[in-house]
Amino acid sequence: MAVQKFRSDNMVLKTLAFSSAIFLFFACSGTSESGSYVEEETSEPMDAKSLYVLHCESCHGLDGDKGTSDAAKLSESTLDDGAIRHMILNGNDKGMMPYKDIITGKGEVNSLVDYVKSLREKK
Repeated sequence: MAVQKFRSDNMVLKTLAFSSAIFLFFACSGTSESGSYVEEETSEPMDAKSLYVLHCESCHGLDGDKGTSDAAKLSESTLDDGAIRHMILNGNDKGMMPYKDIITGKGEVNSLVDYVKSLREKK
């Protein structure tokens, strides 16, 4: 009886170890060495609209007027370039996450700032 319980406990431990290894493999496969999520590694920077759709559209809306979960309505924003750049890179205390480890190219950030400002003109 004790041998059977030992085998049963041993099997549970092996199953847990295997499951943990599989979980870690899949959990880590989408991250870079720095631990930030990697959408797609390309040598070409993404254009501003693609960046916006990928990272911003779900909360701010395609035209910048969605405002989901207290997100700012970008079509009504009056922030200047520096404030927009700071918000993109550092997030805010309302729930917007920082993108400084995700959108890393200076050109990408600057083009995204310009794209966000262009949403005011579509109004």
